[in-house]
Amino acid sequence: MNKKENNEVAFFGKITAGITHEINNVLAIIKESTGLMEDLMLLSKEAHFPYREKFQKSLSRINDQVSRGTNLTGILNKFAHSPDKTISEVDLHELTEQVVALSQRFARLQCVTLVHNSSDQPLMVVTQPVQLQMAIFTAIQCCLDVIESGGTIELCPQKIGVEYGIHMVCQGHLPSQKVFNDHIYSSEKWTELQKITLALRGLAKLDELNCGINIYLPYDIALL
Repeated sequence: MNKKENNEVAFFGKITAGITHEINNVLAIIKESTGLMEDLMLLSKEAHFPYREKFQKSLSRINDQVSRGTNLTGILNKFAHSPDKTISEVDLHELTEQVVALSQRFARLQCVTLVHNSSDQPLMVVTQPVQLQMAIFTAIQCCLDVIESGGTIELCPQKIGVEYGIHMVCQGHLPSQKVFNDHIYSSEKWTELQKITLALRGLAKLDELNCGINIYLPYDIALL
């Protein structure tokens, strides 16, 4: 990306980060208010209270949604801070988990499950975080165009020898590997993925053994 594009991305990131903080404040007030309502219901436990059980169930659902909202805004806030540095050291496991979380809705609409195969051990590379997230998201989209309802896309960051990257495998009811590969090769998203990985000094290849995509990255983009 050129300087103008970097400034635009940074601007959107900064605004988004600010808004997520404000949304978290809203959620915190809702959580505090429901907690107060639960306390009042406990204090009046022996008193007659119409629809007590319905109120308790409603408060429980509100708390569940507040927790879900807080988790989503936390993920979005991390994503919004991605443009803070054009090139930085990132953990492939953490970054992949973040993209998977942000992509869940797109997969859910097609009844497809996204799975991140995580590890306790960090897998660090120096790269362009925004571009790498775009690459992972585009690869997921490539797979979503082929995989059918009920399928699973599993993402596994890994290091093999001196190569780093993300191994993406589709599971479920799939066409033959040749049909899968031909479909992806002919898609505009695959062309876009090639451009993004090239900018990362990396490479995107279709898996030779499974219906899937491998994204390969250098350890340090700044050294190339």
